[in-house]
Amino acid sequence: MDSTLIHVCLQTETAPSADEDHEVGDRWVCSCGDNFVYREGFNRAGYQTLEWWPAPAIPQPRNAKRRGLLFGPRKG
Repeated sequence: MDSTLIHVCLQTETAPSADEDHEVGDRWVCSCGDNFVYREGFNRAGYQTLEWWPAPAIPQPRNAKRRGLLFGPRKG
């Protein structure tokens, strides 16, 4: 997602509002699956602001048992 565009999900009822207090580093996942983090950055006008910015998802570790089932036990 381009950081200069406004994400539509940030304008829905379930989205965090601007008048609420948020800590730097708070994360929010919208209903479409996009991830956002509340951090300091530069807006389109070039001013430094605290806003919700697009962010990559936090990777979740896979279960080792599931990985072993893909190939089965070694035969030898």
